[in-house]
Order: sequence, then structure tokens, then C-alpha cells
Amino acid sequence: MKGLILRGKRVKLRPIRLADAPDFVRWFGDKKVAVYLLRQTPMSLQKERAWIKKMLRAKDKIIWSIFNEDNKLIGNTGLTIDAKNKAASFGIVIGEKDQWGKGYASECLKLIENFVFKKLKYNRLELEVCMKNKRAVRVYEKAGFLLEGVKRQKFKNSITKKFEDAGIMSILKKEWKDN
Repeated sequence: MKGLILRGKRVKLRPIRLADAPDFVRWFGDKKVAVYLLRQTPMSLQKERAWIKKMLRAKDKIIWSIFNEDNKLIGNTGLTIDAKNKAASFGIVIGEKDQWGKGYASECLKLIENFVFKKLKYNRLELEVCMKNKRAVRVYEKAGFLLEGVKRQKFKNSITKKFEDAGIMSILKKEWKDN
């Protein structure tokens, strides 16, 4: 399952590679990209490569690089798998700012939902989102996710220097509409 490639109309998700590390470092070092991420620590190239190696070995993680229709690396996405409870946790970043607002995150999310509910036959897909990231919250709501609750002031944003709320959102298989 680690080598699985997912294809949509305009995006392709392929497993991360060490060669992707320089783009990841650039994205996470960009304050405009990182401001709403729950992980905001800029990484060195060496640490990012170590993280990729760790993710490739992890039994409970599937991490993909996101490519647009021009085969340009624009982001990454991934799942943490909880096989016992038939659940997965989701995360995504579109790191290339010139690709924001083009619907790539929505298309990736549809691919992930399809993978989780059809291929894995899981019951639940969940995520955490910075509540100030209104664009992301809208994408998740459009995909059928419901806000379960808010962890008030869950993390200190290293960019804004403020405590931020993190929302817990999920969708269950019975709520998911295969479209």
C-alpha cells in the first residue's frame, strides 16, 4: 500500500521521496504557508530527509506528494492509519502559494475519502484544523466533514505568537457521498 499512486482529474498523489525534501523545506520555512499549520517549525534539509525516511518506514502512515496537471510538485498530504478502529487522520498542505484557490486541496480530499472509505473500508476520517484557516474549514465542510468540537487555544502559533484554537472535524462512511 505504501507505493500506491492515486490519480484524480487534475492531481496525482504519489508516495513522498527524498528528492521532495527541498520543496518541503522551502514551504515550511515560508510564513505565509506555515501560519495555519499545526507544525510550524522550519526544518533543515537534513531533518526533513530524516522525517521522510521515518515516514516511509512507519507502518501507520501513508504520505503522498501532490502534483498538479502540469506534473508540478505543489504540496503533500497524508494519513495516519488506525486499523484497529477502522479510522484515519488526515493532513494536507498546498505549499506552492500560486496554486492556492485552484481546487487542488478539494480534489485531493476526494481522492483520500475514496481511498479511506472504498479501498480501506474504514468507518471514520478525521483531521485537526486551525480555526483561523477559514479557507481550509470551508474545503472540509464542502467535503462533508462536521465540526465535532474545538480545542481552545490548543497551540501557540510560532508565527503570530498567539494561542490558536484547533477544530476537530470528521466524516463517517455513512455520511460520505461518493461523487
